[in-house]
Formats: sequence, C-alpha cells, structure tokens
Amino acid sequence: MALALALLAGSTTAAAQDTKDSDAERLFREGQKLMEERNFGAACPKFEAAYTKDRALGTLINLAFCHKEQGAIWYAWLEFREAESKAIELNRADRRDFAKQRLAELEKSLPKVIIDNPQKVPLTDILVEDRKVWEAERGAVFAAESGERKITFKAKGKKAATKIINVASGQKVQHVSVPEMEDGTDEPPVVAVVPPKDKDKDKVEPPTKKAEANDGSTQRALGWVAVGIGGVAAVVGTITGISTLTSDCASNGCPAMGRTPQQTEAIDSANSSGAISTVSFVIAALGVGGGLILIFTAPSASSATASSPKEPQRKAGINVGPTWAGLSGSF
Repeated sequence: MALALALLAGSTTAAAQDTKDSDAERLFREGQKLMEERNFGAACPKFEAAYTKDRALGTLINLAFCHKEQGAIWYAWLEFREAESKAIELNRADRRDFAKQRLAELEKSLPKVIIDNPQKVPLTDILVEDRKVWEAERGAVFAAESGERKITFKAKGKKAATKIINVASGQKVQHVSVPEMEDGTDEPPVVAVVPPKDKDKDKVEPPTKKAEANDGSTQRALGWVAVGIGGVAAVVGTITGISTLTSDCASNGCPAMGRTPQQTEAIDSANSSGAISTVSFVIAALGVGGGLILIFTAPSASSATASSPKEPQRKAGINVGPTWAGLSGSF
C-alpha cells in the first residue's frame, strides 16, 4: 500500500507538471501568433503568463522582444538583462550575445543609475517600481526611466527599505546610495528561478525584423486566374462546338465526292471550329482543375508561422500525354 501511494503521488505530480508545461506551450504559441499579427498589446501578456509557468529562456527573450516592439523600452531592457544572466548560467553564448546586442540598442534612450554601497550592506535585491533589476545589488550600472521612481533595497538580516529618487534624463550615470536599513526579518528576497536544463531548445528568438509569412495569398490569386482562364476557354469551346454542330454539313450532310465549293468551305470551317472547340475544352479542364488545386493547397494565414510544426507537404501537378491530359496531387 505504501508503494502504491508513493507511485500515485509521483504520477499526480508528473501529471500536474505536464499540464503546466502544456499551458505554457499553448500561451507561448498564442503569443507568437499575436506578435506576428503585430498585436503586441495582447501578445506580451501571453508571453508573460507563459514565462511564469515555464521560466524558459526562449519565452523570456520573446517577452522582451514583444515589449520592445510595443514601446515598453524599460520593461524590455529589464527582461533582456535577465535573459543575458540566464544565458550565461545556461552556457548559451548565442542567446547571451543576442540579449546583449538588444541591451546596447535600448540603453541609448534610457538614463543610467548605479547603487553606491559604502557601508557594505549585504544587499540581496534591488527593485525599481517593484521590478527586480538584475546585478544592481552588486554595483552594476542599470537603466531606468526618467522621472520619479521608487527603489526598494533588500538585504540579509535587514528590513526592506525604500527610497524615492528623481531619475534625470541624459547619459550621465546617476549615483544612488543605500539608505539606513533596520535590523530584522522581512519578506524573503526575490530568488531567480533558473531551469535545471535549457527547456526552450525548440524556441527561436524573434528576428530583428518581422519576416513576411507565406499566407498563400499569391498561390490563391494564381489559382483564381487559372479558373478564370478555364472558364473563358469553356465558353469559347461551347460557342465553337455549337457552331460546328449547326453547320450546313452537320445538319444536311455533304457528299464525299462531287462537293461544291460552298460545301468544301463549310466542311473546312466545321473542322476548324471543331478543333478549336476540342482544344478549348482541354484548356478549360486544365485551367479549372489546376486552379482549384492551387486554391485548395494554398497555406492558410494562421499556419504561416516560422515556429509552427511542419505540415505534410502538399503537391499538385498537371500531366499531359500524347493523347491525354490529367491532374494529380497529394494532400
């Protein structure tokens, strides 16, 4: 019984983790789709919710990129700074360099601040407007938005202390000293949660420029053109076919021998219109059939994303032989 209970507890924990990972993946995919549609106001909360569940580096980078495109420059800087630290811990040089480049771009428009700690207070966290600033407690220069800002200082064995400062615009680094902090216990420090392994290996950083997705519109347009050409050919074939069937020789018959010049001309005209009708109907079949295949095999806009799983390849073709023609395809 003890063994059965232990197995049940383990399976319940695993199921809960699977559900959590599934929710994070769903939120991530929804965020990617919204960001490709440039709906950053809806995309960023999706990435933020996904990151609270999976703490994956790829999710964090996408969140930072989303905030950058939305215009939330300081939030983007904070998240790229965190991503840089995580990438270093995970030994991901490619993502470290990606985050570092984005940081350099964003810092051009943000003031700089540094924490002075002459008393060597054992700081654990620095929060600006309740957002953790990575490495700030170690004396690293960090970016902030200009204006009145609340800075929270946390340290071991000390109660949290706050300080209101006026961050001035410009590139000159502004120094902020650690205030007096009372002895005592306070809420636990903000702990960075780093996954034991890189769980986001299948997540790709967003490009610096939005890639154009193949939504199938060009293929569908060509398909409709082909259908239109086929329709015109069908009309021509019908008209010439009726002309052939209603010619004098078709209705009255023309003798094989001793034809008059008028009968010979009527036969030649009927043969020409019959040939045109046949060719027109062949073109109509190929145009309409090929056009419909192009329309039905065109990728939809919702599936044209860089990170979506590969779909089965769909093919279509026109086959023409000496005495036949046909369409083939696989879906």
